[in-house]
Amino acid sequence: MQRRTIFLLGLAAILVLVMAVAANAGHGPGSKGKGNGKAIGQRQLISESSLLAGLGSNALYPFLDSTPNTIVRTHIAVTDATTSCSAGAAPPPNIQVLVGQAGVALASVMTAATNTGIGTAAQCVFHVTALPGAGGVPAVVTDVVVKNAGGAPLTGINTVTASATVRTAH
Repeated sequence: MQRRTIFLLGLAAILVLVMAVAANAGHGPGSKGKGNGKAIGQRQLISESSLLAGLGSNALYPFLDSTPNTIVRTHIAVTDATTSCSAGAAPPPNIQVLVGQAGVALASVMTAATNTGIGTAAQCVFHVTALPGAGGVPAVVTDVVVKNAGGAPLTGINTVTASATVRTAH
């Protein structure tokens, strides 16, 4: 029962975050062209969640793909088993999250800093916000890819949730 409660609390926190981002979508820097007052594109918030059970060993799951539009900010939450679910402990051992452009450049964004300390070693919640061109993330981001880096298919309660602000053409 405790696992389910922690999982539901984590999902509730993610929903609150998504609603806060949605309320601010399109109100940040970059929504206007340089000095000419013309919009260079609109922003749209997208959000997806998925269970990862059955994702095979070394399998890739193209979770978000905004091509040809670019992602200006994305927040990703993952649940996975870990040796220590303490803030700042090791990243998830099985699940890697890669952001960038498929076929061009993808960077892993799961580090010890993503371990929030929420949950238990059996199901820990990891959070990361990725910005293009910052912290090793490629300058252009159109894709969020989940990889099972483990030696067996995922069988636990592994989940991924991501929200992304996407700059659309018009």
